[in-house]
Amino acid sequence: MNTNTDNIILHNVTPEQLKTMLQELIQEEVEQMFTKLQETMGEDDLISTGTASRLLGVCTKKFRVLAELGYFDVYSHLKERRFSRGGILRYRNQYKLKKRRRLQ
Repeated sequence: MNTNTDNIILHNVTPEQLKTMLQELIQEEVEQMFTKLQETMGEDDLISTGTASRLLGVCTKKFRVLAELGYFDVYSHLKERRFSRGGILRYRNQYKLKKRRRLQ
């Protein structure tokens, strides 16, 4: 007797509905991979306050407040404050709203 509840049985699903379901699933996975790839590649990249605020979509004053509250690791480079691109992207993606895109 098989009690595995992970099985999916498709009844009364049209080929078009199945195609749409698979496209949505693949799109979600690609977006997750892209996000992880961006974070990993940005780990060693130090960016300025202006670039970080643009990535987050906030003004530099708001970004400075967030940095002073300790949301981001601050690095000093040539007497300037720098931030890890990966850390900024992780913070942004944590609060990013999921947009529902329809594949055509």
